[in-house]
Amino acid sequence: MAAAEWLAAWPGIRRDEPLAQHSQYGIGGPADWFVAVRDQAGTERLSELLRRCRGDAIPVTVVGAGSNTLILDAGIRGLVVKLSGRHLRVAGEGAVELGGGSMMPRAALDCARLGLAGLEFGIGIPGTCGASVRGNAGAFGTEIKDVLVDCDAIAPDGRRRTLTAAQCGFAYRESVFKHELAGHVVTAARLRVHAGDATAVKARTDEITRERKATQPWGVRSLGSVFKNPEGDHAGRLVEAAGLKGHRHGGAQISTKHANFIVNTGGACAYDVLRLVQLAHDAVLERFGVDLEREIVVLGDRS
Repeated sequence: MAAAEWLAAWPGIRRDEPLAQHSQYGIGGPADWFVAVRDQAGTERLSELLRRCRGDAIPVTVVGAGSNTLILDAGIRGLVVKLSGRHLRVAGEGAVELGGGSMMPRAALDCARLGLAGLEFGIGIPGTCGASVRGNAGAFGTEIKDVLVDCDAIAPDGRRRTLTAAQCGFAYRESVFKHELAGHVVTAARLRVHAGDATAVKARTDEITRERKATQPWGVRSLGSVFKNPEGDHAGRLVEAAGLKGHRHGGAQISTKHANFIVNTGGACAYDVLRLVQLAHDAVLERFGVDLEREIVVLGDRS
């Protein structure tokens, strides 16, 4: 059977799916093929899907909430797999298991309700568990590497494996899933927690939420931090010192609240965002000699 035929017959597959509606940023062209996978039952067939795509040389791109991913205006060729869901279970004493598509803020609130402490920082990470493991996401002083026990992943050829935290090669916003294990899909993770008073844990999540609202854009479409913080400094401070806070291009704007965020004020396209990213990078390099490294992920066809 030709690739297009079996893929079209796969349960839940859609053609020419607009990706803007699957991104918190509201930007992105269409996917040639698209399927939403809800954990955990949905991941059972994901191994076979990835294996068959690999055999037929169909590119596969996995997305979560799209909270730090800029999808280009021409869209993404091949198959886009979106992980979603709300899987959370207590995985023995001292750990919870999250599905790869589970949102970190929701998990933080669920843990608080259960009186489990340790994941309060997740309230400040507007992305999925799988994406957070891949990028060693962090907020307000804690990163995934600080709490990960181990995680499950599916290789492009469909093989499953479990990696310990030590095997994930974590560094600042880095892991093996961005390098030698690129193409692997994180389908679940076990994270360390400990018993705590439910009221006190919820108070901590509320405190982090208040701090985030006070210091970062809130209630608007953004991609989170555009650049990684250079050692000993903050990217937002540098972009602001370069005089670019509030600068606009089309429907995109460097936030007036925090200069390391670019917001979609309405009708922005990926080109608008990339123009501002380049402008900020070049201005900081020229003025301060700091070569800012992009934190946001750019996906899609550049043609």
